[in-house]
Amino acid sequence: MNNRISALSSCVLCDSPLAGNGTGGQIGFCLNCAGELGMMPVEDLMGLTADDLDLLPFGFVTVDDAGVVEAFNAFEERLSGLQAARVLGRSFFRDVAPCTAVQEFEGRYRAMVERGEAGMDRFRYLFRFKSGERLVQITMTYMPDKKKGVLIVRNLDRA
Repeated sequence: MNNRISALSSCVLCDSPLAGNGTGGQIGFCLNCAGELGMMPVEDLMGLTADDLDLLPFGFVTVDDAGVVEAFNAFEERLSGLQAARVLGRSFFRDVAPCTAVQEFEGRYRAMVERGEAGMDRFRYLFRFKSGERLVQITMTYMPDKKKGVLIVRNLDRA
């Protein structure tokens, strides 16, 4: 795996416990602080293999301009209860997570695509899965040069 990505025990800026429940032994930046500092390494993450994406401690979904799923990692499988093989090549907003076909979620993505400029948005969202509700933080980015968007999904439920 890319040695720049590893389990961290705490964030140096906000001191929040991070992935691995404090067992990683390393310190660094949480996704929130990295994003606020403009350090979101989305391009680096997009270069990872599917096996490496499966090791990430957060959900990672890539979609094309039309919202068709191109990558869906193991964390996202566990969070959503959906298998990557069943969602790849399908519309994220219509088929995979129809609860996101609202202005608050899909509308933000469509606005980024229409602007045709690189962008990032961060917001909380309540997913309503068959297994129950999950409060998550979405970091949504769009890269017009790649004609792709990335959804980084952090589970805010501690249960």
